[in-house]
Amino acid sequence: MDLNIDEIISVSSTTKLGKIVKISMSYNKESQLIHSIKITGDFFIHPEEVIEQLEHGLCGIKLEKQYLKNKIQLILENSEFFGFEIDSLTDIILKTCDDRK
Repeated sequence: MDLNIDEIISVSSTTKLGKIVKISMSYNKESQLIHSIKITGDFFIHPEEVIEQLEHGLCGIKLEKQYLKNKIQLILENSEFFGFEIDSLTDIILKTCDDRK
C-alpha cells in the first residue's frame, strides 16, 4: 500500500442553491492526485449515470482548481444538473483535502 495515500476523507457542504453535496475521497498527498472519489447529495443530474462517469473521470486528476474545473466541465457538458454549479463542486472537492490539513 502506498503510504502517501490518505485514508478516505469526507466533507459535506451546502451549495448556494441550498443542496447538500458530500464528497468522500482519497488522494496521494505527495502528487496531489485523486485516488478515488464518491460524490453524493440531494442534487439532481441527468442522465443519472453521469455521476459515476464523473467519479471515474476525476480519478488521477490533480487537486488544482483549473484541472478539476476543466475535467468536470468536460464530463458534464452533455448532461443536465441542478443543485450545484461547476465552480461550487470544484471548491467542495478542494475543501475536502483542505479540511484534512
